[in-house]
Amino acid sequence: MPNTLSDHATLRSAYPALQERCYLDTSSMGLMAESTVQAAHAEHQCLMREGSARLFQWIFGINAEVARTVAASIGGTVEGTALVQGFTVGLAQLAPLLAHRTKVLLIEQDYPTLHAPFALPGFQRVVVPLEADGTISLDRVRETMERERPQLVAISEVQWLSGFRIDVPALAAHCRALGAWSLVDITQSWCAVPWDLRAAGIDIVGGSGYKWPLAGFGNGFIHLSEAVRAELKERNGVDPVALLNAGHRDPVSLVRLQDALERIAAIGPQRIAAHVNALCDHAIDRFDEAGIVVLHGRDADRRSGILLLQGDETQVKRLEEHGVKVAFRGKGIRVGIHFYNSTADIDRLVEVWGK
Repeated sequence: MPNTLSDHATLRSAYPALQERCYLDTSSMGLMAESTVQAAHAEHQCLMREGSARLFQWIFGINAEVARTVAASIGGTVEGTALVQGFTVGLAQLAPLLAHRTKVLLIEQDYPTLHAPFALPGFQRVVVPLEADGTISLDRVRETMERERPQLVAISEVQWLSGFRIDVPALAAHCRALGAWSLVDITQSWCAVPWDLRAAGIDIVGGSGYKWPLAGFGNGFIHLSEAVRAELKERNGVDPVALLNAGHRDPVSLVRLQDALERIAAIGPQRIAAHVNALCDHAIDRFDEAGIVVLHGRDADRRSGILLLQGDETQVKRLEEHGVKVAFRGKGIRVGIHFYNSTADIDRLVEVWGK
């Protein structure tokens, strides 16, 4: 496999955990770089020594810098970007402002906290079933939309149980044609798949930083389009971005996010995607050779960095005993591949699979 990241050894050395184990579980939590942790420690020191003086630096400047970095990572705008503790928290805050759009279309077995806010009184949920192979049919989604006329469609770009990735621009087009807002959780794709919000045309998008951005817990974002902001402000009498931004966010968690996103930008989202895609192809070839059944992930256009293999929890525990970290999710073993992974990681998984 041609290595699309010529400086890969240097990039990999920034993540101490890789010296201790073969880590293929970014889809559960991404590894933090040593410099990310050092930046967080330095911010702790500032807060310890400067107190409110440092707090006001955040309020009157640094928060906006982080918001710009987040917006740049998705091709969004600073005006539409709210920094939140995580997508789950942000959506829970946002949902009451969406109450006038009462009928919501959701996907069966999508991430539970994407469904949860729409269980609040006043919402009516329409759930589209998965296909027999665990994928999502946008034709079925559109047919359901035409029949049910939802006012909001909420979906994850990448399904957490299988790794299946939807066609985001096609979804956005369906929503525009049928008068529904599109709401997409990109927690399982942000910084694994290049994003251009302007081209995608999604109304509401958000994500958490603890997976593919490699930023640890306590940080994330919600981005609202200009049209969404205008309608929500008119309906609720409050600027929704200001409401989501209200209160004091944890500077230490935002420093981690800033450091991690700067690294992603420096490497290059397209280079990351090319490396991950090539490594997924290599993994599928190796799995086929070894007789390991790949349940999801063969179609490069419909995956991010996740492959799902046939196996059970016993196999996951056996792999972990040999220093290979993956996860049991849904109907199989989920393998999460990111830019810091290498062909050696895949080869190691195959080597210990049958032990």
